[in-house]
Amino acid sequence: MPIITAITVQERKKTRCNLFIDGEFFASVSLETVMKNRLKVGQEVDENSLKEMLLDNERAEALNKSVDYVSKSLKTKRQVKDYLLKKGYSEDTVWYCIDKLKEYNYVNDCEYSKRYIDSTSKNQGKRLVEYKLMLKGVKKQDISSAYEECDVDGNENAKLVAKKYLRNKEINKETIAKTYRYLISRGFSYDEASYALSSFNEEE
Repeated sequence: MPIITAITVQERKKTRCNLFIDGEFFASVSLETVMKNRLKVGQEVDENSLKEMLLDNERAEALNKSVDYVSKSLKTKRQVKDYLLKKGYSEDTVWYCIDKLKEYNYVNDCEYSKRYIDSTSKNQGKRLVEYKLMLKGVKKQDISSAYEECDVDGNENAKLVAKKYLRNKEINKETIAKTYRYLISRGFSYDEASYALSSFNEEE
């Protein structure tokens, strides 16, 4: 019967170990799994049973970590994936966890987008919000669906941002031009920026 000949801690990830069977590399496993299952050098093992045991343990361990991760604050699928990959879990295990999290609605990119839009749209335009969400791995379809469910008035938000930017500034062509460029840089459309500045001038 095959024998565990070495268990070495990985240099880059101290929480992971390399498991060797009969002198050959067998699998990368977590230190927690090694300790939990009392794996040790010289132990006889059945390779198929060991593979199943390691897979079940890794999935359970990764799922627990991912649930703990998303419980602190809502996360996107990409964020969960990156988090688990950094922990050293395999792609298969990572997607197993993501599927489970989606099944129980612990991960929902559309819901994440709605909350993000609600919390940021008053100080940045749609283009910037979309860009930041896409950097977090959210698909444009989920962002569009989220916007359909959110009450966002780009014109009024641009107007509020313009007022804040122009506070205590002298109103002239130069500051108006700077404000226009600032609004565009904050993700507002050309029409929204124009509306905000024309409204401000009317009020003045």
